Amino acid sequence: MDKLTYLAKTLSRTNRKDYENFVINAIWNRLGRDDIQPVSQQYVRNHADARRFIDLYFPQLNIGIECDEGHHQRQAKVDREREAELIDVLSAIEAGDYTPYHVRVCRESGDPDYDLALQDIERAVAALKDKASELEGQGRLRAWNPELTPKELLRGKKEIAVADGISFRTITDASNLLFDTDYSFQQRAFFVPRGAFSKQYSGKLMAWFPKISVDGSSTRGWMNQLKEDGSELYERNIDGRDLPESEPVRRVVIPFVRDPVLRASGYRFIGVFEMSGKDSFIKRGEEMYRVWHRVSDAFPILGDTPMELRKLKDETPR
Repeated sequence: MDKLTYLAKTLSRTNRKDYENFVINAIWNRLGRDDIQPVSQQYVRNHADARRFIDLYFPQLNIGIECDEGHHQRQAKVDREREAELIDVLSAIEAGDYTPYHVRVCRESGDPDYDLALQDIERAVAALKDKASELEGQGRLRAWNPELTPKELLRGKKEIAVADGISFRTITDASNLLFDTDYSFQQRAFFVPRGAFSKQYSGKLMAWFPKISVDGSSTRGWMNQLKEDGSELYERNIDGRDLPESEPVRRVVIPFVRDPVLRASGYRFIGVFEMSGKDSFIKRGEEMYRVWHRVSDAFPILGDTPMELRKLKDETPR
């Protein structure tokens, strides 16, 4: 996606929330850095059962901006808090891991106060600029570029991690880049990739490209739900098929994800999952689900980049 389209969509996400819209656009314009990514309505976990959305977040700097409104506006904000989408769960940050800056737009009386808001906005912008300068001085600030392809984003990396947030357009693209499969077309959702993956992981791992929801919707006879902290995956066949109580093979899970704001979709790595003995089934509502636990949030890339895998690749028959 080009930068202009991304910015237009993400900065207009609050276009019916007057104070928030003013704050995030004032901060973005004053920051004056188009190499730093803004994310509006960032999903934040306080703990396993609590969630909320902050108004603006800068992932490269790990700084969030929260618009503090008067009592009635705060209540309205809570009332309109939307349900989490899968994309939100996968992109979630922990409340204790980032630095929040609060922008007050109202006095204690509840009356709007432009000067107070401007004072907090300037303070937040100064903090953002200081953090960016600090990371640049350490050589740790990678310029944001939404037009980079997955191949470019993975260049030089030995593994893909959940936190990378890389989206692949098709199952074929993901298989070829991560598993070095050289497919011309692949649309199966559950398989052992050929080549280096099969050579190293046959009988141990399967690639799984499911459709997953966080709201209980089903697809093609399956109900797959992800726990809101991403640690567990619940699987149920709604066509009456019996599922084994245990499976020795782990799954590299890369589900289909749609971003409702950016109108973009693709497949995104969410971890390596396995079943776990007595905890392999759990009741959710009135139905029984098979449980998969995440055992790793990263997986080695079997493409051309990691030098230690070149020999394995060369020895694998095509």
